[in-house]
Amino acid sequence: MEQPLKVRASLRIVREDKLFGPGVAQLLEGVEQFGSLRRSAARMEMSYNKAWSVVHGCEEALGFALLERRIGGAGGGGAVLTEKAKALLARYQAFSKQAHEVLDEMAEEYFADLLDGR
Repeated sequence: MEQPLKVRASLRIVREDKLFGPGVAQLLEGVEQFGSLRRSAARMEMSYNKAWSVVHGCEEALGFALLERRIGGAGGGGAVLTEKAKALLARYQAFSKQAHEVLDEMAEEYFADLLDGR
């Protein structure tokens, strides 16, 4: 039995410029997991400066903060997601999941018969 067709799409929320997409979402997921933008960036093999630039640019485009930063000290620094960032990330994840499901169905509808019997 042949595997169903799947679509690989990179979904970004945009106005004139991009507002939010998979890269920022992955950074925020890492912050949730590790409590640190630096560790999240390292997991993605991205420099901390690049990660900070991505997050800061996204914050400016959105008009609200994504991270609450904690200054280092004896226990070390870190970051947590703001409530708005948590809501945005959850909605983006649900949106992305549903969009990919619909795109997969469309791929089957439009291409399955054409691509059968390669």
